[in-house]
Amino acid sequence: MPIYFPTSLPGRLGLAIALALLLLTLVSLCFPSATHRLSLDWWLSAAGYRKQTLSLPDGVLSYREGGSGEPLLLVHGFGGDGPVTWGPVMPGLAKQWRVLAPDLLWFGGSASTARPSLLAEADALEALIRQRGLTGVRLVGVSYGGFVALELARRLPDRISQLVIMSSPGMVYGEEDLRQLLARSGAPSADQLFVPGRSQDVARLMAVVGSPLARAPGFVLEDVRQHYYQGREDAMRALMRELVDGSQDYAQRFSTPLALPVTVIWGARDDVFPLDIGQRLARRLSAPLITIDGGTHLLPVLSAPQTLTVLQQVLRP
Repeated sequence: MPIYFPTSLPGRLGLAIALALLLLTLVSLCFPSATHRLSLDWWLSAAGYRKQTLSLPDGVLSYREGGSGEPLLLVHGFGGDGPVTWGPVMPGLAKQWRVLAPDLLWFGGSASTARPSLLAEADALEALIRQRGLTGVRLVGVSYGGFVALELARRLPDRISQLVIMSSPGMVYGEEDLRQLLARSGAPSADQLFVPGRSQDVARLMAVVGSPLARAPGFVLEDVRQHYYQGREDAMRALMRELVDGSQDYAQRFSTPLALPVTVIWGARDDVFPLDIGQRLARRLSAPLITIDGGTHLLPVLSAPQTLTVLQQVLRP
């Protein structure tokens, strides 16, 4: 017996789809950061990544893990979190490595009641490495994450087999470098530059890191500020002030050379830490310097294909 559908059904179905797409568009416009997060989580889940947590004595560390093979630990920079920073390259890296991408404390899904400091960040990642029994770790740190990665490599030479520093000046950064950065950005201090309190401050930060978000409408910038910074400003400012105020102590800890292979990767158009700083760091570490043409400070985000290719070349099997 033939089955007949009402002739109006396709029209109703088309209208329903159109309304659903319109609603999705409106939600995306009103909550762009949350929408981006959902799409990123879905994409990483499809690539085999799963969200994990590690309980700490004074908090919790959130991280994504996926892939198989030798461990590769990715440490993100100041702002955002692990997936937002490394998401564009994580599926490609998981084809060869067992990738772990944590959210640093006071970023993303990680939290702590400890005093905000670089050493507290390193403590949390050391706990992750030890708790998971990781050895032969390839460690990659970008921007602020490079400072944390250097500290981890100094502490755990028996567990970390290779270090890659990306867009991070480490122990060669001085007061004159900071003065020039603040002059370029127009910010009065490092913590006011990297922890925006208003949408205009987000635009300023996005401009100096080379992100097209610098030209986004004000409501988008405010959404970014609220999503990634609101409620965490005090801890983030404390982190940045501690890094600036403790720069000499940090440099002193690295008076002894690292006893493991190191590679430095830099964007040729990095306006946060210009290329000459990367050249200084490479000389200090006796490491090769790989430059990504046209790359700004956000290499894993804005130069993802080139960054993935370089990482696949330099990470040792």
